[in-house]
Amino acid sequence: MSMRLLLVRTDKVGDLVLATPCIQAAKKRWDSCEVHFMASDYAHPILKHNPHLDGVLVYRPRSVRELLRELKALRFDAAVVLYPTWSLSRILYLARIPLRITSGFRWYQWLYNRYIYLRRSRCLKKEWEYNQDLLKPLGWEGPYIEPSLYLSPQEVDWANGMAQKEGWPREFVALYPGGGGEIRWPPHLFKDLATLIHGIGLGVVVFWGPGEEELAKYVAGDKGRVAPPTDLRGLMALLSLSKAMVSNNTGPMHIGAALGVPLVQLFDPRWSCNPERWGHEGLKRRILIPPVPHCERCSSRCTFYPCMEKITPGEVMGALEEVLFGG
Repeated sequence: MSMRLLLVRTDKVGDLVLATPCIQAAKKRWDSCEVHFMASDYAHPILKHNPHLDGVLVYRPRSVRELLRELKALRFDAAVVLYPTWSLSRILYLARIPLRITSGFRWYQWLYNRYIYLRRSRCLKKEWEYNQDLLKPLGWEGPYIEPSLYLSPQEVDWANGMAQKEGWPREFVALYPGGGGEIRWPPHLFKDLATLIHGIGLGVVVFWGPGEEELAKYVAGDKGRVAPPTDLRGLMALLSLSKAMVSNNTGPMHIGAALGVPLVQLFDPRWSCNPERWGHEGLKRRILIPPVPHCERCSSRCTFYPCMEKITPGEVMGALEEVLFGG
């Protein structure tokens, strides 16, 4: 099947990571398919060095006219929008892409000519599997592919040089105590975990995002290291050096999984964050969630509040030792 396909996901880093399997799925299904990806200005570096990708378009809402000209010039046969918005859907409609595919349940779905009612909120599949289901109107039938990210040899060399310059231990566990909208495991418990990790002879490097440097310093304490300021590709390269990673349910957690880093994932019990949809399972991966019922939202009136403290440092350390030493 000869086709020029545009995949679209223009929101957060973690969401883009979970969209990457669609690239390889399309290439595996159709050898002659030319695959391009439209992603946000902030997240698009995630896609760099992907060997299955033919091109990247950066979505900047303030340059709509320029983007529309670019879309028309590229003459796409089909566009699959993994998470639509009104403004984005309107642009793709005006670009006159012949086949426009997205998920249903939106008032503006008339801007598309094919859509699927995925019902993601039921959490019956992984997010990346829901994404690949949107390829079905094109004839894709599976099997599902898990997320993968790619680093260049030069990026790995840079990371090794930076780790040596920063004086990092040769073997270390990466901790990510920050995050976005998720309810996080408390910083003092991350700090206690760092002490336990030092106790088995491994180093600790704490990674952080915008506005989180002081948090990282607190968790690292006197013995740990704090990752240097870097861009998204630098974060990826440095994370790839870790022996394992412990993280809240946030973008860097998905990056670690896609890089193949052994992973302990800390989830809050809200249904919207259900690990059945967002968690990574399998060899050298563990998911921890408080032993409380799933809930719709977090409230101080909840019987189990604050539930994240019900995950103990000892429990996390046990899961970490399993991914490190138990297979």
